[in-house]
Amino acid sequence: MAQYVIIDSIHIQGNKKTKPFIIERELPFKSGDTLWLPYLNKTLEKASYNILKTSLFNFAIVDTIHSNGTSTDILIHVVERWYLWPIPVFEQASRNINTWFYENDYDKINYGFFLAQANFRGRDELLRAIVRVGFREQYGFAYTIPHLFRSNTLGLETKALYYRQKQVAYQTIDNKPCYVYRKNYLYTNSDYSITFTYRPGLYVWHQVEFAYSTHLIHDSLFKLNPSFIYKNYHSLEYASISYLFKWDKTNSISYPTKGFLLEASVMDEGLFSTKMQIPTMGVKSEYFYSPFRKIYMAHAINYNYSFFDEHGYIFSKAFGYLVTPRGMELYLVDGNGYFLSTNSVRWELVPPKVKNIYKLKNERFAKIHYAFYLSLNADAGYVFNNFDEKLSNQWLYGYGIGLDFVTYYDIALSVDFSINKFAQKGIFFHFSKFI
Repeated sequence: MAQYVIIDSIHIQGNKKTKPFIIERELPFKSGDTLWLPYLNKTLEKASYNILKTSLFNFAIVDTIHSNGTSTDILIHVVERWYLWPIPVFEQASRNINTWFYENDYDKINYGFFLAQANFRGRDELLRAIVRVGFREQYGFAYTIPHLFRSNTLGLETKALYYRQKQVAYQTIDNKPCYVYRKNYLYTNSDYSITFTYRPGLYVWHQVEFAYSTHLIHDSLFKLNPSFIYKNYHSLEYASISYLFKWDKTNSISYPTKGFLLEASVMDEGLFSTKMQIPTMGVKSEYFYSPFRKIYMAHAINYNYSFFDEHGYIFSKAFGYLVTPRGMELYLVDGNGYFLSTNSVRWELVPPKVKNIYKLKNERFAKIHYAFYLSLNADAGYVFNNFDEKLSNQWLYGYGIGLDFVTYYDIALSVDFSINKFAQKGIFFHFSKFI
């Protein structure tokens, strides 16, 4: 019996809007390829994972049909997502949901309107526009084209964002942000960028971004913190350039259980500027595997460092915003950079299930998938700070237990009970990628 099979043709079903080449781009095979039978199921599974990671589909089933010993056809059946999202914005505007809840930051609310058109023209293009007012006003537009000129390797994104605030965190005291409010706008900034992406293979991306940023503060904010921007400047304008390398072989965009991710980045803020020059470098690695049935391990290392020798409050964000060890969510630790190690052991409490909500007629919402995992977590981190602020230049850690909920539309929610270095306990919520 032959140990291989030749792919005669590939058939795609369910793509009512998506162009076939968008799906075919994610396949680790093409018509005419020879596949080794012992690895056939694993290859088809990889194809399904790759298609789902485009965030265009709720379901993707890849299987063989019309097999006759040495040749076969491939059938791909997808269930497309809902692509047009006109969404009213009403959200908390604190550093994270935990500080908003525990510190009674209920006055920090944003509201407005967000419009997103995903899979524009069926080519995986993304149009976004936002009008947000409240605690932090934001007006913005972005257009992402992952397949420029129908190329499988070149992509482009343009973005324009404008922010302004009447209430601002102007400094950190005892690892808490201190806010000031005025009737005038205290802080205004804008960012304009164009990003070029090159994707030579299924799992590798190169990204180069050119950006232009402006910062302006009111005199009353300058008096409170002359170093709010950088080097006692009332205003600052500068260009920047950055490069990102990404190698992603995980099986999910929101909650991976298998595979690895490696990212490396460099950035120069203040390109051709005589007022500032802040080079930044970063490395992130993630590894996911299953040593036993229903047991999944997750490990990640994240390092980021900015080379500046004069304090600038808006450039000194380390723990307490996008990243922080578990159990330290309520603390703000400023610095030049950080190192963070996150680790989890997860038990599949409820395996992935598919459920049909028969009262909903639209398949994009009626057919859902979900899973629950019980996790044991342990994190450790270190903030590098040349200005010797509290809790920097020392190890911080947290550990505990969590319940993770994963469902369609890339939703992954975690509820953690964590204990930090100071034996402080708390229940914390996370609405983002798992690790």
